[in-house]
This record gives sequence, structure tokens and C-alpha cells, in this order.
Amino acid sequence: MAQVTYKYKVGDTVKFKDKFHPSASCGLEALAGTTAKVVAQEWWAKPCYRLEGHDSLYTEKCFSGLA
Repeated sequence: MAQVTYKYKVGDTVKFKDKFHPSASCGLEALAGTTAKVVAQEWWAKPCYRLEGHDSLYTEKCFSGLA
């Protein structure tokens, strides 16, 4: 089994990108520029994150970096 490397750790506060492409998944445009705390790391064909107060999983491409 391959080793997975996560860019963000549980407890990190991440910032969503300031702008998303119009074809981005539903709801991402509303999250643009906001921050959230990582509560879990998960694997869904790539590194994904579960965020405090959110029901969805988000990939690393959704974030501009640490807040």
C-alpha cells in the first residue's frame, strides 16, 4: 500500500481559495475566502479533509493554504 502524504494536519486552520472556477462543485463559491479548521484527514482517491462545521470532504485544491 502506498503512503499518503497530507499537506494539512488535524487542527490546522485552512483558507479556501478566494475565487473558484464557475464549473466548481456546488457550494464552493459561497466558501471562497473563508477559513475552517481541519478535524479529520481522509482518503478518497486523493488526500481529502473533513472540516469543522461542514458535512463535505474537500481536496487540497480547494485551499489557498493555512490561514
